[in-house]
Amino acid sequence: EGQVRDDLLARSEHRPVVHDPAALTAGAQRLFPAGFEEQRAAAIAASSRATSVLTGGPGTGKTTAVAGLLALLAADAEGRGTSLRIALTAPTGKAAARLQQSVESAQTADRFTDDDRRRLAGLGASTLHRLLGWRPDSRTRFRHHRANRLPYDVVVVDETSMVSLTMMARLLEAVRPDARLVLVGDPDQLASVEAGAVLADLVDG
Repeated sequence: EGQVRDDLLARSEHRPVVHDPAALTAGAQRLFPAGFEEQRAAAIAASSRATSVLTGGPGTGKTTAVAGLLALLAADAEGRGTSLRIALTAPTGKAAARLQQSVESAQTADRFTDDDRRRLAGLGASTLHRLLGWRPDSRTRFRHHRANRLPYDVVVVDETSMVSLTMMARLLEAVRPDARLVLVGDPDQLASVEAGAVLADLVDG
């Protein structure tokens, strides 16, 4: 718990830089028109934070907000002459597949241009264990850690309510300090079967 707290506090001191704030705001207006004000506000806020917690029950537009956020960040990265490295992940294979399908489905909306879809083409999702890298000699340690960080610019974790305290500690060790971490989930859902209720604690905090 102390390590998770310290890592989150350290991340809160870092503010990712948006290359073109005006273009990002204009893009948010397009991707989140009238009726999507909450998702627009969440995406704009998450664009300038190292760690974001996006919560809500089923059908509240969490995936819509995530897909729009990724499109905005990918366009901003392209404006800098780079591409955005994105990881989609969840605690289970079923949840990861559902996340990938939901993000792909959100892009079929007319609000998403062909350029948006091109920038987000080929996105896949994996379990947290696969993302961090299995090690045959350990059940609680992974190939990616503080000395071997994940290469991604944005890491989106769905069904965060299911993530145990130990797994969250390993994830925070592995995510680069300058990468954006987006934790998505419903704090009212059942917590992890292992120790901790990280998402609920973060929301309460």
